Amino acid sequence: MTDNNENALDLKQQPPCAGEVRHFATGQALFLAPLPLPTGSPAMDLGGSFIEVNETYIDVGQSNFNKAFQVQLVVWGLMCVLISCLIILPLIVLSGVFFDPHQRPFMTHVMSALDMLAFSSVVALLGGGFAAILGGTAVIRTTLQKAQTRPIRFNRQRREVCFFLERSDEPIICPWEEVAAWVSTSTGTTGEAIMSTYTFGIAFPEAATGLTHVFNQGVMTPIHGLSKWEAIRVYMEKGPEFCPGTAPYEGLHTFDEKRQSVHENYRDGYTSAISVPWWYLCNIVTWWRFPYWVAEWDHRYSMKAMPDSITAWSQTLPAEQWAKPSAELLAQSAAIEKAFANGQSFPDYFSQANKQPHQTHNEHVNSP
Repeated sequence: MTDNNENALDLKQQPPCAGEVRHFATGQALFLAPLPLPTGSPAMDLGGSFIEVNETYIDVGQSNFNKAFQVQLVVWGLMCVLISCLIILPLIVLSGVFFDPHQRPFMTHVMSALDMLAFSSVVALLGGGFAAILGGTAVIRTTLQKAQTRPIRFNRQRREVCFFLERSDEPIICPWEEVAAWVSTSTGTTGEAIMSTYTFGIAFPEAATGLTHVFNQGVMTPIHGLSKWEAIRVYMEKGPEFCPGTAPYEGLHTFDEKRQSVHENYRDGYTSAISVPWWYLCNIVTWWRFPYWVAEWDHRYSMKAMPDSITAWSQTLPAEQWAKPSAELLAQSAAIEKAFANGQSFPDYFSQANKQPHQTHNEHVNSP
């Protein structure tokens, strides 16, 4: 979470509007809101950010997806050190007993083997300990970092968004139609090649202080950011049945599901006979269920509870008390959906300067 893009995009001095393309030093950003208009992109949760989806709200944060794999990599590195030092090196030395071209005395080989075993044990202790501390620190650090920030909660019945600053228990609530969102492309050089990075950003205005708080998330491609925003938007405007469901989390149940899947794929002829013993060997080396136990701990620990005020704010409301979309949003949404039906894209629609709804929106957003 950073304000760097906010400064580059000048969100405070020049409030953006949907469809606007804004340039900054290293690239450009396409704004998707405000107002939150249809983008024409498929609604997808690429990356597993939707940690809760129900009739009242959607929580967008970080799931523990791939946490078990992260632990497995750490354990695999540790085991490679231990196996190399305690098994492979001693075997190489012991092989000299049987393949010694100089025919040295047997006790000479024994003493060499003992020396090598002592040396490899020290290396295994130091190297394994270093690998375990380094990898374990990385695993724990990512969990602690995730636990410091609560998810962003979008309440579709109130048409409001709840946002927490990092390490803060004070909620910031702003109207849904005032939230800004964009996908940006930045280009830089490594000295040998030109690299492009993509960012999905959301900005939350705080009426009490006049500040704008920015959430930035790196994405693999612009479509990842567009699809995530469209999934949030379609949830807020149409309901959970039009939005991807809750992202699955990893735990001990994931291990059982994978083991069952391996057996089913072999039974149905999708994999070879070697796949089953290979799966067991890989998981034995990476300490069987341990990585999935860590993933389950990560899920429990990092799911920070909401304050009582937000729990009350998140309660389901009677249908007659639901907030309604603005007339401007309804009119512009109908206009852009008509343009989509005629083959126009989101950028094409806004590139038409004679589109009166867009002009009206610009005047509305930029008015003091």
